[in-house]
Amino acid sequence: MGEVSENVNAERREPASRPPADYLPYGDRKPYVVAETLSALHGPTRGVIALPRHLDWSGHPEYDLSRPARLATMYKVVLTEAGSVADLNAWLSGELLVRLWSSLWLPPQLRKRWEERFPELAVTRTSAA
Repeated sequence: MGEVSENVNAERREPASRPPADYLPYGDRKPYVVAETLSALHGPTRGVIALPRHLDWSGHPEYDLSRPARLATMYKVVLTEAGSVADLNAWLSGELLVRLWSSLWLPPQLRKRWEERFPELAVTRTSAA
């Protein structure tokens, strides 16, 4: 009986699959949007806001900007899901973004693109470390 189950298991083993040579991880393929200037970011800085569904489809798109954790979450959502510069300009504040940047948990590809365009963001991250 041990032989049968060993043979069955041996037949089920599949060779480890590898991605194609030209495969790029999702983060490298995702078209993150980067603002043209930080001064063009004129989004809300206080109050309770509700993001549109194309940015936040979680079912809880309301953010109380007086709560630091909710503010940081809203910025992460907008940065990762924005489909246009207009989204960024409408929902982010350049001043708040600079202040929050070092504490935001962001995909490395997104962070790199923003810091390449705005070296002042990278400086805030290194000075906070």
